[in-house]
Amino acid sequence: MWQVSVSLMPCYSLAGGIDATYAVEAGATSVTINSKDRLKHRAVYTGTGQMIFHWVQEGKTQAWRCDISMLDAEAVQATETVGVDGSQRLAVELKSVYPAGLILQGRMVGTLMAPAVHVDVPWGEDIWAFLIRSPWFPLKLSIDKPTLSVTHDTGKASAFLSILGEGSVSAQVVLDGASFKSASLVVRRTLGLFSSNEAVCEINAGPQAFAWKPIARVFDLLLVVKGTVSEGHIADVARGLGAQISSGVLGGGNVEGDFVLCDGPATSYSWILRGHRGLLENEEDRSDAKFTW
Repeated sequence: MWQVSVSLMPCYSLAGGIDATYAVEAGATSVTINSKDRLKHRAVYTGTGQMIFHWVQEGKTQAWRCDISMLDAEAVQATETVGVDGSQRLAVELKSVYPAGLILQGRMVGTLMAPAVHVDVPWGEDIWAFLIRSPWFPLKLSIDKPTLSVTHDTGKASAFLSILGEGSVSAQVVLDGASFKSASLVVRRTLGLFSSNEAVCEINAGPQAFAWKPIARVFDLLLVVKGTVSEGHIADVARGLGAQISSGVLGGGNVEGDFVLCDGPATSYSWILRGHRGLLENEEDRSDAKFTW
């Protein structure tokens, strides 16, 4: 599905007549946008690009929409080259590069965050280039509170979290007394406005040990978009990154489970211990966590 660019880095362009490449040299990452026509742009920005996939009300019906924005936009000077055939090339250095984050769920809702270049075109459609890379360094996990505990009457549930190599976690969950019917341990990932819960375990009695490993995938993609982005196009990109998505009538579909692209610094985490007393009757303790390098 991917179109391979001149620099042998994968580029997938949804912008007709425009593609891009990126290169890493002496620790600096630069993105070059190539257009067969003059862009007539007003400004170029870099920062954290965000795509929000959601449904909006349009009259009596709902429509899927992709909203694109830059969270921390910084105007930059691009190196511009114009060819004799009227083509144009813009080279931009990214000041901050980090692994991308993506959560996609249900009816193709979720968010993507990645280093990006935004070309502001006042009399046309803006151009965006998202650098979607997996972690290229060992991740380090830190957990604010490695011991979680909840109590009710004479019952107590506890979870003891130990960080192992490569960001994995060993968890021992203990349930004492008769006040709780069960206890569960959940990892909640949050990216922008969207969250995804992963059940680590649920026990009914006694101490039990469990292991958790971060999601790791290898990917390296420069995604170029212009103007309106369709649900079908985003579904194709997500499938190329590993998501399982059923085919929809208009090219979208439903995501099987929650698709988390990978774990890394773009995502925030909460470890949540719940003691279950009955339907919707829970006691809860939690700890924040994060990945760094």
